[in-house]
Amino acid sequence: MTLSIDTLYIIHHSHTDIGYTHDQPIVWELHRRFLDEALRLAWADRERDGDDCFRWTAETMAPLLHWLEHAPAEDRERLRRLNAAGRIDVGGMLLNITPLYDTAQLIESLRPLDRLRGEYGLHIRHGMNCDVNGQNWPLVDLLLDAGIIGFSMAINEHFGGAPFKRPNAFWWEGPSGRRILAWNGWTYDMGHQMGIGWDDRRLEDEWWPRIQSHLESISYPLPILMAQMFHPFGDNGSANPRIGPFIAAWNAAGKQPRLRMSTLSEWFDALRVYGDRLPVYRGDWTDYWNFGSISSAREQAMNRESRNRLIVADSLRAVTGAFEGTAPGAGASMSTRGAPTCPSGCRRGTTPAVSGFIRRPMRSRRAA
Repeated sequence: MTLSIDTLYIIHHSHTDIGYTHDQPIVWELHRRFLDEALRLAWADRERDGDDCFRWTAETMAPLLHWLEHAPAEDRERLRRLNAAGRIDVGGMLLNITPLYDTAQLIESLRPLDRLRGEYGLHIRHGMNCDVNGQNWPLVDLLLDAGIIGFSMAINEHFGGAPFKRPNAFWWEGPSGRRILAWNGWTYDMGHQMGIGWDDRRLEDEWWPRIQSHLESISYPLPILMAQMFHPFGDNGSANPRIGPFIAAWNAAGKQPRLRMSTLSEWFDALRVYGDRLPVYRGDWTDYWNFGSISSAREQAMNRESRNRLIVADSLRAVTGAFEGTAPGAGASMSTRGAPTCPSGCRRGTTPAVSGFIRRPMRSRRAA
C-alpha cells in the first residue's frame, strides 16, 4: 500500500545545456549571471529558516568553475558560507555527460571535486545528471571513490525511456559490490509543470491527484517525494524568486503535501533514512536514448582516435617526467582534452548521445 506523501522536496536549479538555447560563449556568461542571482536570493534569506527559504543546487560543476574564475572574493566567501549552511548545494558531476566517456575520462571529469573542496571549502556529497538517459556501470565505484554518496537521474523520455516505474529510489551496486544511493526521478521541469511558483490550483486540483494515483499504481513505498524544477524560461534559465512565496502561501493555507524548497543533499539525507526499504540493482544504467548517435559518427571516430593518441602521450609524459625528476601528475592530464564534451542530449548532433552498446542491463539483486 502506498504511503501518504508528507513532504514534497523541491530542488531548484538551472539545467546546463551548453549550445542548446544559445551559442556556447553566451551560455557560459548566462550561467555566471544565474549563479549571481541565486547567491543574492539565498543570501537575502540567510538570517531566517523555513520551508520557503531560497535554496539552490548548482546542477553541474562546469558553470560553477567558470563563475569562480570571475567572482570577487566576497562572493566566493558568501558561496562558501551558504554552502556550509545548506542553502546552496553543488552537484558533483562536471556536466550532463553521455555513456561515451570511458573510465579514464570519467575519472578526469571528477577531478574538479578536489579543487572545489580544497581551494574553495565547498561540501559536495551528491551528484545529478539530467536530460540524459544512462551512465556506465563503473561510475558507481568512481563516484564513491570521489566521495559522492548519492546519484540522481532526471531522464528525458523524449524518444527514450527510464528504467523501472519512476519515481523510485534504490541502491545501485557497482562492480566492486559497493553501493550508492540512487534516485530515478521525473524530468527536471516537473515542479514547473505541476504549477509550483505560478498556479496553486493547477497543483492542487489537477496535478496532485494525478500524482497520488500514479504513486498508488506503482506502490511507491516512501512518505517523501522529490521534484526538480527550473526557471519558466526552460533550459539554461536563471533562479526563480517566485518559488519561495508560493511555498509559504501553500503551507500557510494548510494544504497537502507540505512543500519544502530543498537542495540535492537535503533530499538525499531525507531519503537515506528509508534506505532499508530500498531494493538493490546491479549493472549498467542502460541508455535508451539512441536517436542522434548516427548524426556524428565521423566526429566521434575522430574523437576516439585522438583520445588514444593522447593516452599514449600521457604515458610518454610520465616516463620522461620520471627521468627529468618532474611529477607526472603535475597539471591537467592531456588525455582530458579527448573527452566528449557534449552535455545533455546532444540534439544538435555535435557528439553522439549514446554508445549504442548494452553490456549488462541493470538487474535486481536482493533487498538491501
